[in-house]
Amino acid sequence: MERVWKEKQLTVVLENEVGKLAEVAGVVADKGANIENICAYAAGDVALVHLLTDDIAKTRAALEQEGYSVVETEVIVVQVWNRPGSLSAVATKFRQHAINLQYVYGTSSQDGEKMTMVFSAEDNDKASEVFDSIVIEEAQQTL
Repeated sequence: MERVWKEKQLTVVLENEVGKLAEVAGVVADKGANIENICAYAAGDVALVHLLTDDIAKTRAALEQEGYSVVETEVIVVQVWNRPGSLSAVATKFRQHAINLQYVYGTSSQDGEKMTMVFSAEDNDKASEVFDSIVIEEAQQTL
């Protein structure tokens, strides 16, 4: 495991209509914020867009100014080498420590070497502690 950190995520709650994602992305872009990770999906008449950006405060203010319903939450971001079994290893750690996941999404780096996964767990503090200890153990093993 390469790196683990907590980050603030914005969730935008929308009507599930054509063009809504374009509207949200346009508001963010117009304010000069960069979307670093995104997960969007619909559930009936409602759509949810989870965003990690390079400026959460600016993004939230811009979206709220345009009348969007925005919820800020904390998530765990895990960066691993993009190899077969990486997600399995992370998910196994969650299971071993009885950490219940609410959702996960991810993306690989432009060069394909690393994978960034975003997790929301029932207990993000516990999840963060587990993964911090793994990163420390792995670093000590390489010394």
